[in-house]
Amino acid sequence: MKTNYRMSHQSEQVSRVYDEVLYRQGTYDDALWREEQRVLTKELAVLQARAVPVSLLDFACGTGRIIAFLENTVNNATGVDIAEEMLQRARQVVRRARLIKTDLTRTDALRGETFDLVTAFRFFLNAESVLREEAMAVLSQKLRNQDSVLIFNMHGNLWSNRIFTKLWLRLRGKHLSASTRREMELLARRHGLQVVRWYGLGTLPKIVYRLIGSRAAYFIDRILSHVPGARFISYDLVFVCKKGTVKK
Repeated sequence: MKTNYRMSHQSEQVSRVYDEVLYRQGTYDDALWREEQRVLTKELAVLQARAVPVSLLDFACGTGRIIAFLENTVNNATGVDIAEEMLQRARQVVRRARLIKTDLTRTDALRGETFDLVTAFRFFLNAESVLREEAMAVLSQKLRNQDSVLIFNMHGNLWSNRIFTKLWLRLRGKHLSASTRREMELLARRHGLQVVRWYGLGTLPKIVYRLIGSRAAYFIDRILSHVPGARFISYDLVFVCKKGTVKK
C-alpha cells in the first residue's frame, strides 16, 4: 500500500538518506542535481532581468538543497516543509533564508505574501493526485505577477528508461511512480499556469553510472543532452511556468 506522502518524509532516517545516500557525490541524483543547478541559474538570470529584487519561495524544501543554492543570489528566501526532521538538516546549510514548518495546502502560514520565484523539487512525482492538485493550487496563488515563475520538476518520466524498471517491478507486484510531460502540463493548466519552457535531464539509466563510473557517465549524458529530442526520453523533467492559460 502506498504511503501517505504527507507522512512519508517525517523521520530522521529519511532525511539522512537524502543527504548521505541520494545526493552523495558521484551518485546519479548528484549528477541530475548538477544539471538542475544549470537550469536554475539560467532561469534566475532571465527572471532577474525583469524583476529586481527577487523573492524566493521553496516549497517542500526538505534538507535545504535548493534554497541553500539560491539564497545568496536572490534578495530574500523562504523555505517551507511539513517535516521537522528535514528542516533540522536544512538549518545546518541555510544561512539567510527563513525556514518554516507548515503544510501550505492546509494552513497558509504565508498569508498575504507572494513571490517572484517559486520552486518545488522532488514533490510532484510521488504525491497523491489530490495532494498534487492542492499543492499546485497554492503555488499558483503565491506567484506575484505575470513575470513571476514557478519551477518544478518531475523526477520520473515514464517515457525514459524508468518505464523498464516500472514494468519489471509491476511483474513482481511492486509499485514505482512515474508520470509524463503531458500530465504535468495539464496539472499546471488546471490552475491557471502555462508551461513556457521545459527541460529534460539525464538520458542514461542509473545502472550505467555504477558500471562505468559517474564521471564518464555524466560526460556521456552531457553529450546526449544535445541530441535533438533527447529531452523527451530524459529521466528528470523540469518545468518553468507562468500565470496565464494555454490556448486549446
